[in-house]
Amino acid sequence: MVQEIKIKVNMHSAKCRKNVMKIVTKLSGVNQVSVDLPKEMLVVIGDVDPVCVTTCLRKKRWFAEIVSVGPKKDKEKDDNNTIPIMYCNAPYGYGYRYYPVYPPSRQAEGCIIL
Repeated sequence: MVQEIKIKVNMHSAKCRKNVMKIVTKLSGVNQVSVDLPKEMLVVIGDVDPVCVTTCLRKKRWFAEIVSVGPKKDKEKDDNNTIPIMYCNAPYGYGYRYYPVYPPSRQAEGCIIL
């Protein structure tokens, strides 16, 4: 599910903007990144976990705060009945490890532990 994530990042110059964009574009599932320097706002569009984006920024010593998360507003609406699988790209140790995050099922009746 493509979503729009708005994150407030403490940036002061074009160099800060460039470094923040380098960090975010390395994450898997990111389709589009835009930065508004006067408002210090980072907008990420894609199939990525907002917590992973802020965690990666904080590990590089950037102050990051999630402002809003919501679906991307498109003119066309996708009506797929598939359940998307989101991957969190966490750079620990050698290489990358992917931890799957499954959204809750709509047909579930009660608690289901995977």
